[in-house]
Amino acid sequence: MKKIVVNDTNVFIDLYEVGLLDKFFSLPWEVHTTDFVMLELLREGQQETVAKYKAEKRLLVPVLEAEEMMAIGNLYQQNQNRSNLSLTDCSVWYYAKVNNYILLTGDRKLRTASVYDGVEVHGVIYVFDTLVELNIISRQVAVEKLQLLNSMNLRLPKEEIDKRISMWKAEIKK
Repeated sequence: MKKIVVNDTNVFIDLYEVGLLDKFFSLPWEVHTTDFVMLELLREGQQETVAKYKAEKRLLVPVLEAEEMMAIGNLYQQNQNRSNLSLTDCSVWYYAKVNNYILLTGDRKLRTASVYDGVEVHGVIYVFDTLVELNIISRQVAVEKLQLLNSMNLRLPKEEIDKRISMWKAEIKK
């Protein structure tokens, strides 16, 4: 069965910044996101690059119906006091949940709320693991790109990154 994932903004940004978006879209996954995410890709080149995958039908961005927009709005309202999630966060959470898809995000608050709600959630390190596991990138490239990402995104779990880098370096030496 094909894996279907819903991407949050930060995963696109992280992969764009380290030059791995094309490799990401070569994974055997069906990738979805929401219009809200597309609107958050603000840095020069990000939106155009991601939109290219949409044009190639490698990224699916559904047109949300009025009822879905209302449900996302309700989810947003319900979570304002607890976790302060954005409307974009609620859109990918809702979309992943109702379709039983996997959510890819690096946002801790969104991860916590989604997991609590029964959604399977992974982050950018999972993407790296899969890229290496499927031989889409070499361990050497993974080490270099993960080190670069770690220097740019200080919110990533440093312990997990260090573990991967050590493991892949050891495997390279074999």
